[in-house]
Amino acid sequence: MKKVLLLFGGLLVLATLVFVGCEKDNEVNPTINKFFSVENATLIKKNMPEPTSTNEIEVSMNGNVIPGGSSIVSLETEKAAKKILVGMKDQAGYYEMLPTARGMYSFVVLVNQDINLGEDADGFTIQVAIEDEDGAISKIWESEVALIVVGTGALQVSLSFDNAKDVDLHLIEPEFNDSEGNPVSFYERHIYYGNKWGDYSGGELDLDSNPGCSIDNVNNENITYSEEDSYIPSGTYKVYVDLYENCDPSVATNYVVTVFYGGALIASKSGIFEPGAPSTLNPIEPEYVADHAPFLTFNIANNGQKCVKSYGSAPMSETAIEKEANAAHK
Repeated sequence: MKKVLLLFGGLLVLATLVFVGCEKDNEVNPTINKFFSVENATLIKKNMPEPTSTNEIEVSMNGNVIPGGSSIVSLETEKAAKKILVGMKDQAGYYEMLPTARGMYSFVVLVNQDINLGEDADGFTIQVAIEDEDGAISKIWESEVALIVVGTGALQVSLSFDNAKDVDLHLIEPEFNDSEGNPVSFYERHIYYGNKWGDYSGGELDLDSNPGCSIDNVNNENITYSEEDSYIPSGTYKVYVDLYENCDPSVATNYVVTVFYGGALIASKSGIFEPGAPSTLNPIEPEYVADHAPFLTFNIANNGQKCVKSYGSAPMSETAIEKEANAAHK
């Protein structure tokens, strides 16, 4: 009797080992996280699952991203989603997140600052699917996303929006003194289309999209402070997002602001301009800023950094001059 029990016990242990071994074999070493992450999602150490249903989903997102930037993704599905799955073609692993609403869902893709697609690649293919409440996997939606090269640097503030409108990024630096101890004016601390770099910080708006509804479809804006040649004042920074011109009033515009400092994401916030929204604000004058709360604020610690030089104002483009004139009459 003992021999039979021992034999059965041995077979049970062997079966358990085989089962655990199969589970372990299904795991992969993720590579997708070398390119991007998904806000509030879990990285799964398995390959993107194959579809098990004919359910199709509709997805919309910006077709362009920047290093250290973001993209807000919206999807619709007839069957309620229990999980949203986000992958990248030819890369191992995927992201899984739990939706917070039914029917219409959205999430934010956060692009790595050090993303490297290789010498011959200028984009990647994102994959999106859902697992419905019955456990079935939808058809996988795929889209090519282009990578637009911009500056990243020690501090990077970026804006992404999901359709072609003139949405402007404004960054107002904290109050600080120049190298001679004189207060730097509001206008010299305000980086936007009309003042593309900080006079005493060297922060630079190096990407301005769809100016005056001259549509380029890039739908990203970016402000960068270089690692080597910039001064990053300590204190509270204010970020404003201005729908300067609603080039297509029939659709809503989702947008995201992200902030990287020292290579780490320190702030991220999403917003929406509803269909037909008018120009929202005119954060050019200090009086306006004093009376209106910023969309986002973040703080930079005092690490002994000092202002040692002047960069001078960037020359304004013709489009910026025209926009300044129009804004003054709003």
